[in-house]
Amino acid sequence: MGNRVGQLCLVIGAVVGVVAITVASVNDPLVAVGAVALLLLALFAVAQQMDGWRWLLGLTVGLLVCASSRLPALVEASFYPRYAAVAGLVVWALRMPRRAADRTDPWTRILVAALWAMAGLATVSFTWSVVPMETLQRGVALLLLAALVHVLVRHRWPDRAVMLADLRMVYLVLSGSALISLGFGFADGTLFAALSQTDRFEGLYNNPNMLSIVCALATPLGWAVYRESRRRWELLGVVPTVACLLLSQSRTGLIAVLVGALWVVLRHGLGRVVRLGAGLAAGLLLAYLFNLLPVIFAGTWMRRFVLRFTDPTGGDLSNGRTEMWQATVDLWWQNRPTLGFGYASRNHLFALASLDDSFGTGVSVVHNSYLQLLLELGLAAVAPLALLLLAVGRVALRAPVRRADSGLVWLVVTGLLIQVTESAIFGTGQTYPYVFWFVVAGVLLHMPSDRAGTDDAEASGSAAPPPPRILHPVDSLPPRPVAALR
Repeated sequence: MGNRVGQLCLVIGAVVGVVAITVASVNDPLVAVGAVALLLLALFAVAQQMDGWRWLLGLTVGLLVCASSRLPALVEASFYPRYAAVAGLVVWALRMPRRAADRTDPWTRILVAALWAMAGLATVSFTWSVVPMETLQRGVALLLLAALVHVLVRHRWPDRAVMLADLRMVYLVLSGSALISLGFGFADGTLFAALSQTDRFEGLYNNPNMLSIVCALATPLGWAVYRESRRRWELLGVVPTVACLLLSQSRTGLIAVLVGALWVVLRHGLGRVVRLGAGLAAGLLLAYLFNLLPVIFAGTWMRRFVLRFTDPTGGDLSNGRTEMWQATVDLWWQNRPTLGFGYASRNHLFALASLDDSFGTGVSVVHNSYLQLLLELGLAAVAPLALLLLAVGRVALRAPVRRADSGLVWLVVTGLLIQVTESAIFGTGQTYPYVFWFVVAGVLLHMPSDRAGTDDAEASGSAAPPPPRILHPVDSLPPRPVAALR
């Protein structure tokens, strides 16, 4: 039954992908043919390894990617189907037999409860929202996200192998979207503009920051898949994600990925840090000896990239984000500090506030998930948000960093940092919150209860010592039978 459902999902996913991409690229046949061929090849390559639910998961992530596209045809075609696909995942998982993990971390239950509390508060906020219908619609979508995380923890992901296989499907879709973005940019010329001019690359997505957010999560996810399977070809998917991350010139994404990687290295111990530093120093020395440094750092694209970190565009290095944050705090605290203006009301709220000359017309986004929650849900959101952040902090501080967990912890730290300058932690219409909260819940679910011994053994690179042998007194041993002489 599962294989037949999987084949059905394969056919449906292929047909939807062919139709959507062809319609979106009707004026560019090269992109349509290349994207469709890549999709069909990926589906064929993994067809025999995926069950039906996993195929629906891949289709759901693909629809979320399409909803974040800059192509109007893809956005319109995926707007409602993405929520229907999420609901389908929830219903399908509920029909699965409930499994019990060997050792369920209590913080997993806290995470799920806090997600439900945040989603419930967001939905109820339509009663005082400045845009009630928008708040209600987005609140229901957030409830679907909480429900999906809940059923994953209860019904599907107690089996760690199943969890990692599902995350591998997510990785394949995200890395595929990065590869298609490069092909799309090659066809319409934006890739060359990003390499030679001041333009930032956005690929298939609606803006460079969205592309960088997706690639910043897909890169450590690819590392987790590789560390679990030990198949080097799994790292091929990281190549387009890293390329798109660099071409997007997103300071937030790049810094978050590097800090997340450094955090995991530090968790491995001082020895790993010393070896990494020595390797980097040796690489720079070789590049200097072969006169490669000018080639790497003197290119037009590299100079533009460095300017992103040094040129105070918009008055400061934050591109005006500090002004946005101050305006957000003022608007929230002076008007509705307790309950906020309603979930997902930010766009309409700034449009209304910009009519007031004292507020200013230059601010349209918050660019900080935590401040945006205060603006939309007020102090009522502090308690569930604090519990969620404590659960995320437990993953970053206590989760093991061996095998796949090293990439998953890397992803969690990266995602947490990205939200300081982006507003996507509960943006239910895009891929980021689903991938982020999936990974947090999965790591918590399988976190060992006793971490001290595991960390020590991992840092020293040795296994636990064998139990001591008990030596009995010689006199207490039974006499050995002696063979008779013949």
